[in-house]
Amino acid sequence: MDKLTYNYHTHTARCGHAAGLDEQYVLAAIEAGIKYLGFSDHVILPAGYVQPGIRGNPELLEDYLYSINYLKDKYKDKINIIIGFEAEYYPEMVNYYKSLLKDKIDYLILGQHCYLDENGFHFYFDKDAPIEDIRKYVDDVIEGIKTGLFKYVAHPDLFMYSQYEWNPELEKEARRLLKACEEYQIPVELNMCGAMRKHFDAEHYSYPNIHFFNLIKDYNLKVVLGVDAHNPNAFLVDYMKEVTRFCDKCGFKVDTNYKI
Repeated sequence: MDKLTYNYHTHTARCGHAAGLDEQYVLAAIEAGIKYLGFSDHVILPAGYVQPGIRGNPELLEDYLYSINYLKDKYKDKINIIIGFEAEYYPEMVNYYKSLLKDKIDYLILGQHCYLDENGFHFYFDKDAPIEDIRKYVDDVIEGIKTGLFKYVAHPDLFMYSQYEWNPELEKEARRLLKACEEYQIPVELNMCGAMRKHFDAEHYSYPNIHFFNLIKDYNLKVVLGVDAHNPNAFLVDYMKEVTRFCDKCGFKVDTNYKI
């Protein structure tokens, strides 16, 4: 794969932890040679579910939709743009997600960062998280996969951010997640944030994680790339030599023509 030609994992400043104007992302993607660009900011939830610094407040939804659709039309001769969200699986939000997909957005990707209960949002992981937290993460990802609402699983190895070293219990949970992806034929993402942080091949606190991706060859599933862009310059980083080396080392290939 000589250059990246698609990306469906793109954030905007509305989430509170990304920077840059929407149009700057589009122009950078065009400069990088990307032909298919999906915006997938952290999902904006209904009134009553706010998470400052993580996702945009409900009043930003229409602005997001208008802006990306405007850019889709403005640059239609240079790049194919679609609009979606990176979303967690929350049982309470399934009908809301269906309503978004019905007439507002093109797709969802499953990025499970936190869970939701009567006390609000809770991140799964802190440093050296216990296996129970990893197990809950995998349980929720699998339930999300089963809904059929999501195009792929973003950074499925996110749990390794909390771990100091790989062990048999982590491998068991990773294999449980990968088996579900294989069963439901949903791709997993090789997330490029790790490349930007120079974490490729790191033993811990990183994704893509080499231990997790060493297991991919044992399963019949697609691996797609995701820049996980939080600023426009993310598109201008040359990832591909590192991607090729990483994939060769782990014994799998990425899908170079993935289209949503």
